[in-house]
Amino acid sequence: MKLAVVVFALIVPAHCLKIPLPFGGLNLGRTPGGEFIVGIQRGVEVLGNGYNSDTSLAIGKNATFNVNNAHDVLVNGRKSGPRSSLGFGKNGFQIGSGFSVLEPSKVGFSL
Repeated sequence: MKLAVVVFALIVPAHCLKIPLPFGGLNLGRTPGGEFIVGIQRGVEVLGNGYNSDTSLAIGKNATFNVNNAHDVLVNGRKSGPRSSLGFGKNGFQIGSGFSVLEPSKVGFSL
């Protein structure tokens, strides 16, 4: 089954396959630039409060890759948490980190 999902994502480059899972989900797709993306979301939200975590892996042409991580605490529908990125591309090795404070959430509500 897992092999069928990966093969489907490789054959259909213009579409994104979203698989909802309990407490998260899995995304497989391609960017307009031709990178293959695997995204994993997990978290719990109750009335705009909870925890959310996103991890994505992008693999491109010419041996480029990028891994992004975001871990958030949701308070009153607003996200706060650390971000990190690691990758290799045409400009060489890239690494970065940061912290997002009180970013409005795409899902949930604020008072």
